[in-house]
Amino acid sequence: MEHLILGLLLLAPMTGYELQRFIRQNLSLICSHSAGSIQAALTKLEREGFAVSDETAMGRRRKKTYSITAAGRQAFSDWVTRPMQAGKVKNMELARLFFLGMADPAQRLEAIRDYLRQTERMQAVLQTIRERFRQAQTGALPPDRDWQSIFRFQGYALEYGIAAAQFERDWYARLLKELEEQP
Repeated sequence: MEHLILGLLLLAPMTGYELQRFIRQNLSLICSHSAGSIQAALTKLEREGFAVSDETAMGRRRKKTYSITAAGRQAFSDWVTRPMQAGKVKNMELARLFFLGMADPAQRLEAIRDYLRQTERMQAVLQTIRERFRQAQTGALPPDRDWQSIFRFQGYALEYGIAAAQFERDWYARLLKELEEQP
């Protein structure tokens, strides 16, 4: 969570609420968007010197905007340039599939049907994010960033998510068909 927030703060300073909203709208399939998770990460980033906050008065309320520090930029750079680790990606729902043979046959079918409904909703969310992503590319953007590269790799992550969701949906649909034919 901390590195994701550092990456977002590299794009622009944000309040905790703005980070939560952005994560909920665009990255909720990657990580939690709970206020508690985000606030805990921001507190840790400030304590480690990777982010600083600036409080301003907004009427009776105070607005706390977070920015990345030079140490935060270095920590993010160190993290993002490390080799990706295939073993880090875990899907705990596969454990359920592994043990699903212990369930009643009718429950197995319902569990898979429910999972298929969830993957359909996930695909719809990803399609919405894809549309917002395309719109963001056409809007006014702050200068001094290589937006073409940023959008390119964000697009790769998004397309991977869409392809993975389609693969899962197709795979579970085949499984469901097989189990309906031979419970």
